Amino acid sequence: MRIFKRINATIQSNFNAFLDQIENHEALVTEAMQEVKAASARATARLARLQQDEDKLAARLVDLRKDAGQWKDRALQAGTQDEARALECVRRMTRAQEEAASTESQLTKARELRARLVDDLRGIQSKLDELQRKKHTLATRQFRAEAMKAIQSDGTSALDELTGIFDRWETRVSEAEGYVTGPALLTDDFELAYRQKEDHEGVRATLLELMAEHKH
Repeated sequence: MRIFKRINATIQSNFNAFLDQIENHEALVTEAMQEVKAASARATARLARLQQDEDKLAARLVDLRKDAGQWKDRALQAGTQDEARALECVRRMTRAQEEAASTESQLTKARELRARLVDDLRGIQSKLDELQRKKHTLATRQFRAEAMKAIQSDGTSALDELTGIFDRWETRVSEAEGYVTGPALLTDDFELAYRQKEDHEGVRATLLELMAEHKH
């Protein structure tokens, strides 16, 4: 019984230590992944704002180009008949064109930034999926390895030790069965011989009595 208690205590102690390690490792990985997910969520929110800014810039660019075209038409209409008005139209056309050029540049940068952010988010999500699979794989492998390690006691496998115990137990039972069966059979044969002899003597005595009676 003592050995079973020792084996059970060793397994329980090692297994508890193993569970602590698993929990710590998984906790660290999970915490890190949660931080990455939080960063990804913030980036997604930022992406939505970039999309809104891009839409506003695109709409503004359309308006500015339309304004520049209108001021150009007005300048042409005023022509030489009202030079001062025509010049003012040209100045406003120029401002609209310059602002349109600036807006177009901003829009290009916004689109490039959004495209990079989209790629980054895809990469982050792909990496998260990979890390999630890797976490499950490593957790499973470590659980198997540590579970086998948990049943090791003083460098000897508890399972091997149990197997040895059962082997010795079976040997003792077999020896006990042989000890009981052998003498029992010998005792029976020995007793049978006596009984046969006693029966023979009894029958012979009866025969002698009969013969004696017959003579008289």
